[in-house]
Amino acid sequence: MTDKPDQKELIKQLRLRDRVVRVMSKDGKFRVVAIKNTKAAQTAQEKHNLPAVPAFMLARLMSGASLSAAFLKGEERVILETESNGPIHTIYAEALQLGEIRGFIEYSDDLFKNDYSTFEDVIGIGLLKFKRMLYDQNTAAMGVVEIRKGDIASDLAYYYVQSEQIPTAVILDTQLDDDGKIKQSGGLIVQGMPGATDEDLEEVYNHLTKLGSISAYYDKDLTPDKMLQEVLPFEFELVKSTQLDFFCRCSKDQFTSKLATLQVDELKDMRKKGQNELVCQYCSTKYTLDDADFDKIIEEVTAVKN
Repeated sequence: MTDKPDQKELIKQLRLRDRVVRVMSKDGKFRVVAIKNTKAAQTAQEKHNLPAVPAFMLARLMSGASLSAAFLKGEERVILETESNGPIHTIYAEALQLGEIRGFIEYSDDLFKNDYSTFEDVIGIGLLKFKRMLYDQNTAAMGVVEIRKGDIASDLAYYYVQSEQIPTAVILDTQLDDDGKIKQSGGLIVQGMPGATDEDLEEVYNHLTKLGSISAYYDKDLTPDKMLQEVLPFEFELVKSTQLDFFCRCSKDQFTSKLATLQVDELKDMRKKGQNELVCQYCSTKYTLDDADFDKIIEEVTAVKN
């Protein structure tokens, strides 16, 4: 019989679970978001069966998306996506402000055939797309910048400065163990508010450039807010703390509803060829269609045609 975790261990697990915290400096000059998304990054690596480098890059983009989404409200969400000509040609992360994150990565076998030593080599030339889905807008607000360094952090900061004119520093830190598995993942984003002077910005950014590994703080069992107490050069007030999970809202019904847009002959051909497995791109969950499912979809399509 497996021993159940005792109460102290359960309390510790809850305290150290993935979380996004948003704070404001007491002088109102800076807003900051910090994230620990180790479990979410581990879940993404496991679900997509990712080797070390793709898992590392996906974790960083997921961190960036969740950090950016923390500035929104309710079920508003941020989508970050890279499209480039490198061996890793697509990375996608979608984060809801309320603490959901999902994502995927696409890469070629060239990633393992050559010795890539920099982020620029792995990502190549391309674009970073930043999309916001907001309550009061009928269409998504999207900005696009060229990928400059490929490390996600620099490119996200560049987006905020270029597209939104917000002085921004981004630190993303993902650590792998000796087996190429995600060990820790997290980061922070610091933005200057209108009251911050050039001197204020320079002082804070110079301080941030001297920081060590964010993961090292999480190795010491610090929560994101406690980590911020260690790394920020100013006092702050906690604005919000949100638990974070890798979560996808896909379902079998969603997939079958999309199949209902096909022609009857196409559906019959799918069934004949045994093409009955549907896989979610965002979380790799598999759904299997049986004869009853095909009969139902074909019946619905036929009814619409008539």
